[in-house]
Amino acid sequence: MKLFKYFCLLSFMASCSSEQTPQELLSVDLRSGMDHPSMLALQDEIESVEYIPLETTADPASLLDGVSEYAVTSNYIYVSPVKEQRIVQFDRKGQFVKTLIPFGQGPGEFSDFLMGMQADEKNNRLYLFYSNKIMVYTLDGEFIQSLNHDYTIVYQRMVGQDRFASVAFPYVPFESGSYGLGVFSDKADTIAMKNDFSSPLVSHEKAGFTIALATAYSDMEESVLFKTGSNDTVFRVTADDILPACVLRTGNSDKEVIRSLDATDFSSLKRKFGEDYDIFVSDMFETPSNYYFRCRYNAGYYVASVHKKTGQVLAEKCAQPGDIRALGDANLLYGMLGTKSYQDFPVWGRTQGDCLVQLLTAYELHLYKEKCNITVPPELKEVNDDSNPVFIVYKLRRV
Repeated sequence: MKLFKYFCLLSFMASCSSEQTPQELLSVDLRSGMDHPSMLALQDEIESVEYIPLETTADPASLLDGVSEYAVTSNYIYVSPVKEQRIVQFDRKGQFVKTLIPFGQGPGEFSDFLMGMQADEKNNRLYLFYSNKIMVYTLDGEFIQSLNHDYTIVYQRMVGQDRFASVAFPYVPFESGSYGLGVFSDKADTIAMKNDFSSPLVSHEKAGFTIALATAYSDMEESVLFKTGSNDTVFRVTADDILPACVLRTGNSDKEVIRSLDATDFSSLKRKFGEDYDIFVSDMFETPSNYYFRCRYNAGYYVASVHKKTGQVLAEKCAQPGDIRALGDANLLYGMLGTKSYQDFPVWGRTQGDCLVQLLTAYELHLYKEKCNITVPPELKEVNDDSNPVFIVYKLRRV
């Protein structure tokens, strides 16, 4: 299941024409932007930056072998290590607090593979998402309840009071019981559902999700953004509905469409992606002004921005310390494969509140310092090979 954390990456830049459908849905020619890479304009959206190295202490519980999931509030940082499953709490200065939630069979402990984590600071809740349940705690680690459900998810986030947006587990054809995208209540009641991802290239009996998915929680819109490689539409999943957010005209090959929709073909688990010509969107986030997409294209990684009002597309080729397959093995989950438009340092992350949060591991930084000509901020000069991860928090400007 960890394969779903390692979606390959791509991106792009350049001005492009945009089209508005009769419904005023933003539609852009993403491929034209990708073919004329330059630099994004993220620097215009960042007001300030804060560097938060997670400390190591004499307590072995403070040592992290990496981070598989995280959540950030105004007071704390919560992380789940890669190998030793548990939830570790640090304060917002990076000082180690404690192991907040242990892995085990005891009361309030968890024993399943973690699929996601979300902090709701307003309501004092920390959500741990698993393939078939949600465990709910206070932000101080007090166990509240376990919400069990019949559907099986690969991604889930709270998008409103007692409402959860979910993406179904891949490799289950829709006709065999998989729902695609769904909005469910805390009692597992269905609020909205979408499983009409289809193509004449794949029969209905085979159609479903593969790992060609991109999902991201948008804190500013309290919704989930979703894209599958079989469809150029980016969908927004809210507390009440599933609607198109924008359309990226990729012009991908039939092979890529089939790869992302044939749930009976497991070859993509072996990284047998489509042609180099294909654009695979693997991650995204949004700011008040732009959508940002991270992609794989032409045997490299790119990032692209789409302006929400003008439809302008900017695309940029990422600094890359190895070929695409080597990087796939390098565990570059969150940061570094991003835009260098802010202080000439690769930026990528997740929006949380009015901030863009980037996670940087010591290994990633070492890899880039050794093999890429990047500018390392002074605050990161002291990060050595055995350091804990560093969080970089960029405060975004309001529109």
